[in-house]
Amino acid sequence: MRDFVLTVLSSTVVSTALCGLLVWLVRTWMGERLRGAIQTEYAEKLESLKAQLQADAALKLETHKATVKAQGDVELEKLRASLAIAAAAHNAQYGGLVERRFDAIASVHGMLLRFHQAVHQMVQPNLFVAGPPNEERSDAVYKASVDFENAYPDKKIFLPKSLSDQIDHIRQSLVSNANVYQMLVVPKQDYERHLEIYLKVNNELPTTIAALESELRALMGDEQNLKQQSAVQIS
Repeated sequence: MRDFVLTVLSSTVVSTALCGLLVWLVRTWMGERLRGAIQTEYAEKLESLKAQLQADAALKLETHKATVKAQGDVELEKLRASLAIAAAAHNAQYGGLVERRFDAIASVHGMLLRFHQAVHQMVQPNLFVAGPPNEERSDAVYKASVDFENAYPDKKIFLPKSLSDQIDHIRQSLVSNANVYQMLVVPKQDYERHLEIYLKVNNELPTTIAALESELRALMGDEQNLKQQSAVQIS
């Protein structure tokens, strides 16, 4: 009987232990399964969240790029328009200046040639003996001089200083030779001085005027003349 009781008790203890172990194993297994399920679900949600965040970030980046590009395009168009307006204003201003400079060159050159021609006609030796009266030739010189003096100051500002200095020199030489001719040659019949004045007006001044014309052509963009000037400077 005693052995039976012990056997029964032992069986009960063993059964209880086995049951407890079984319960623990079941709990552990279920816990691991639950933990695994939770981790899997969390990982899936994390990946889904990452994907959503990446999609949102990509969308925001593309939107930002589009916005920046649109703003850049607008600013670029504004800049282009501003540059176009500035270029048009510059072209209008510069074109007007170039046109006025060309007009000044043509006007001054024409008046200077007429002034020189009048003085040249006045001091011609053959006209001293036979030709138009001295008063008539003097009047032509006076008229050419007055026309030049009245128009030149307004044109002078459009010419480079080196050219205006040359023109001033030629004008002064014409005035000086005309005055000497009228005050010394005509009254005193000074043929020696007459020849001296004639050589200056007929030989020296045309050379100076030719040099002036060369620079005027260069100023107006005469490429052939520029090449000739460069060749002369090199030689």
